[in-house]
This record gives sequence, structure tokens and C-alpha cells, in this order.
Amino acid sequence: MNKTDKRMRIIEAAIQVFAREGLVKGKIVDIAKEAGIGKGTVYEYFRSKEEIFSAIEESLMDNIFQALEKIAATSLSPAKKLEAIMNKCIYQIVAMGHGLLIVTEIWAQAGREHWHTHQPANLAGKYDRFRELIVRILRQGIETGEFRPMNEDGVATLLMAFIDGLSWQYVLLRDSKRFWEIKTEAVRSFMKGIER
Repeated sequence: MNKTDKRMRIIEAAIQVFAREGLVKGKIVDIAKEAGIGKGTVYEYFRSKEEIFSAIEESLMDNIFQALEKIAATSLSPAKKLEAIMNKCIYQIVAMGHGLLIVTEIWAQAGREHWHTHQPANLAGKYDRFRELIVRILRQGIETGEFRPMNEDGVATLLMAFIDGLSWQYVLLRDSKRFWEIKTEAVRSFMKGIER
């Protein structure tokens, strides 16, 4: 196994441990055990739990954003791009299973960083990039007459909150069949709200 693969194995194990135990209770030894490696090996790649946590945030956000940029670069219509983006985000959420709970830790940590250190949180920058991507697609849709005139920044923010909200519905419902029915209607309703 090469270094990149081993590093990702540690990150994936940490997602499981932090999702199950939380950042405070999760320990390096637990991460090592989950990854099937020695504790010392974890320290070859990361100096602390906090460093692992930052790597999780980077990995999750970069992976999803790269997928969304690919969708935005396709020749799909603006409406189809937005639907594909919403569906990709939601499928990503479902694929994480209980690992999705790590997102609460990421949001909480980013919130503390953002509010108490007076430094913009890394996550805030990632959300800004996501918002800009959505704004571009909304503007394309307005130009082509597919979408009604709107405040693109406001609607992009609403779309992001919509996706985040659906994430929590998935966690709380614990009923996949019902969730997919709700998701389908929610996406359809969102799109009807912006169509011309």
C-alpha cells in the first residue's frame, strides 16, 4: 500500500471513529484500530487528532466540489445541472451512512473558528466556492430564459441550505424509502420555484 492510500485509509477510519464517538472522545488508538494499523503509523502521517480532522474536512469538501465542478462543466441545460448537483450532493450524503455525523463536528468546529478566532473558517471558503458555482448556473439559466429573474446569491444560499437540511432529514428519518420519496418531491418543488 502506498503512502497516499495509507493516508486515505487513516482518514476513512477517522471518519468512522469521529462519527461514532465524536471528536473529543475519539482517540488516535481507536483510529489505528479501525484502520488496521499501529498507533505509531498514524503519527507518521498526522501529528494530532486536530490535524486528522482538518484532513477529513479537506477530503470531504474537495471530493464533492470536484464532482460538482464536473457537472457544472457539462453541456447539460442549467436546470439539469442544478438537479444533477442536488442529486450528487444527496447521494454523497446517503453513501456516507453514519459517517455523515462527522459533518456536525465539521460545522461545529468551523463555527467556533469563524466566530471566536475572527479568522474565516476554511469551511466558509468552501461554501463560498459552492455558492459561486451555483450563482453561475443560475445566471446561465436566467440568460437562456429557463429560470425566472431572481437574486442569484439568495437562491444559491437557499439551495445550499436545502441540501444541508435534506442531510438532516436523512439522518433523522432512518427510513430510506420515505427519504427518497421526500427527496424527489423536494427537488421537484425547488426547481418549480425557480423556473420561468
